[in-house]
Amino acid sequence: MLFHLVKKDFLLIKKYLPLLVALPFIVTFLIMIQSSHMTQESQILGLVAFVLSVSFTVFMLYQYVLMAEMKYPKAEALLCSTPYSRSDLVKARYAFLILIFAYCCVAYNVLALLFAKIEYLTPFSYLIVLLISVILFGIYTPIQYKLGFEKTKYFFMIVIMGSPFLLTLLIKINIKVDFTIFSAMPIFVQYLIPIVAIIAILFISIKISIRIYSKKELL
Repeated sequence: MLFHLVKKDFLLIKKYLPLLVALPFIVTFLIMIQSSHMTQESQILGLVAFVLSVSFTVFMLYQYVLMAEMKYPKAEALLCSTPYSRSDLVKARYAFLILIFAYCCVAYNVLALLFAKIEYLTPFSYLIVLLISVILFGIYTPIQYKLGFEKTKYFFMIVIMGSPFLLTLLIKINIKVDFTIFSAMPIFVQYLIPIVAIIAILFISIKISIRIYSKKELL
């Protein structure tokens, strides 16, 4: 059942699907090219490029979905009158975001396969970026359900416009990502911590979003 609701989100933005396909490649490639004169390790540059790739792709496409839904204000009410529950609609939205993140992972690995300068990221790095994304959307999505798109749309602009400047600044001042605090732990524990955090944040955020959306009056 969730499959059809996720498919619905992709159909809403079908004219932007070429952007979905191209954007992770373009962002990652441009960041690596512009950073070619910098002295940071390739792994760090790759992580920065991947964070930007995810931020731009996920946030922009999520915004397009919300904008498309605003054009059809009665669609939500009609969907809720079908066997699809409000809980299903919320869960499908989170699944939509996770799928876009998964595609960004695939896109980055394709680029790493084609270009020697782009280093493969470790599974732990992917987990950290997913954790960052889950925190952002775990906070934003319940607020969006509560206040609506119009009152929260500037959040996207701040993230999309601010993230390149912030990450470029971090590169220029030579701040290194240091996960040595985990090095003394067993590998299993190192991976378990972010996985548990991701699951917990998603569970709490979904529950809050469902509770808010269940009480929302639809047109």
